[in-house]
Amino acid sequence: MPESRARKYWIVKHGYDALHALPNVIWRTGDPEEPAVFRRVKKGDRWIGFAYTTSDARERPLSLVTGFYECVRESEYRSIPERARNLTPRLKKAWMIKGTETGWQAGMPVGVPSIEDMLGHPIFRQSTLTAISRDEFLRIRAEVKRRRLDPKKIPLLRREPRNEQEVVAIVAAGHKQLGIEKFIRIRSGFPDMLVKLRGKSEPVHLELEVYSSSFLSHGHPVQIKAQDYYSEEVNGVVDKKPVAVLCWIDNVRTKQMKKAGRVSRVFELQSLIREGRRIKWTRA
Repeated sequence: MPESRARKYWIVKHGYDALHALPNVIWRTGDPEEPAVFRRVKKGDRWIGFAYTTSDARERPLSLVTGFYECVRESEYRSIPERARNLTPRLKKAWMIKGTETGWQAGMPVGVPSIEDMLGHPIFRQSTLTAISRDEFLRIRAEVKRRRLDPKKIPLLRREPRNEQEVVAIVAAGHKQLGIEKFIRIRSGFPDMLVKLRGKSEPVHLELEVYSSSFLSHGHPVQIKAQDYYSEEVNGVVDKKPVAVLCWIDNVRTKQMKKAGRVSRVFELQSLIREGRRIKWTRA
C-alpha cells in the first residue's frame, strides 16, 4: 500500500450465497461500466464480509459476518469463476475486487445484530460497499469474536438458524440442556410454547424469535397484560401465565423490551448455548 494513502475500511454486503461462493471477492454483475465505488478500493484496504440470509416472510433476515479481508487485486472486469456461475447463469463476467484473509477469522459465519445496531448509527443500505472507520472495523471484529459459537454446540442444525422455525427446531432438540423439563404445548400461533422450566413450579410461555426486536414488530405486546398471557376461559376461569422472549440474538435492551413488550424476561439463545447455561427464571 502506498505510504501516501491511508488504508480505508469497508463493509461488503452480499447475499449469503454470493459470499459463500466467493468469500474473498467483492463482485457485481450487470453493467460493463465499472462501479464508481469499486474504483475507491485500493490494495491494502480492508473489508468485512457481511451477508444476509433468506428468511420467512415476516422475519427480518439473519445477518452474518463471513470474514475479514485485505485487497490484493483492484477492480477488474473478469470472468465469473465456475463455482459462482450458477448464481448468474446468463452473465459470464463481473467487476471483481480480490482479497485475502487478514487477521483473526471466525472460521464460520457468525450471526450478529444489524450493522446499524453494532455501530450505533444508520448506514446507507443500498450500496454493496459502505465505508467505515478503522475503529468501527475493530469494534465489529471484537463483537464477532464475542459472539462466535462452535457450530457443533448448536443442537440439530450445527449452524446458525436462519428463521424462526429453525430457532424452534434448536430449542426442541436441545431443550434438556436449556433447562426445559417438559413441553406442555407447542403451536404456530402466539405464544409459541408453554413449557415447564427446571426450578420453576409454574409453567411459562416462550415466544421464539430470531431477533428480540421482532417480538415488538410482530405486534405481540398488545396480547399481553402485566407481563402475563391470558388464555381462553375454561369452566369460567381465565388462565394466565408469564411470557418470556427466547431469541437467537437479543438486539433490544432488556429494560426497553420489558417496558414496551410487557414481557417478564428476555433470553438470548446464542449466549445460553455458547456459555453452557440454561434458562433460569430469576427475580426480575
